[in-house]
Amino acid sequence: MASRLAQLLRRGREREAAQALRSAAEGAATPAARAVLERWAGLLLVRCGREVEGTFAIERADATLDLLGLPQPTLEGLFQELGLEGHDPPEP
Repeated sequence: MASRLAQLLRRGREREAAQALRSAAEGAATPAARAVLERWAGLLLVRCGREVEGTFAIERADATLDLLGLPQPTLEGLFQELGLEGHDPPEP
């Protein structure tokens, strides 16, 4: 999944990348993993103009992360996870 996600982001297809993250979140093994994936999806949705949908995803994820005492992942963190450090996908 990571290579497909990186490929989508390199091509500026953030909306599709967000959908892939949401699908992965649905099958995540732990609440923490689900929250991280959902937060990243929300951040990408906000970035591509889906503010309401993205904000709701971020708020749901942050509630779980806060409850678990975990930090809130950033888009920079996602890009680092995928080996895209310094990569700034084109704005949609």
